[in-house]
Amino acid sequence: METSVDNHEITDPVKTSERIIQYRLEVRNLIGTEVQKVMDEEIKKATQELFDEQRRAIKQIVEEHKLVIKEIVEEEKKAIWEKAEALRESIMKVGL
Repeated sequence: METSVDNHEITDPVKTSERIIQYRLEVRNLIGTEVQKVMDEEIKKATQELFDEQRRAIKQIVEEHKLVIKEIVEEEKKAIWEKAEALRESIMKVGL
């Protein structure tokens, strides 16, 4: 912002009005820049919080699916062992 003013500019209403308008624009630009910085930071924080929340939700879903898969695998193992035991018993009966 330019700060030097001569006496002619002070007495000239047009120059004074132009300078006031220029100062107002500069102040608006400075305020706008600061507001934009704050908004950008808030958006960044909110976005990070959202990503963190989604990441936690995904991890929870993965853990739940792991448990379900583990249960299914255990049930299948049990079924296979039962079939193997039944087959072994039938072989033993035939062999006797």
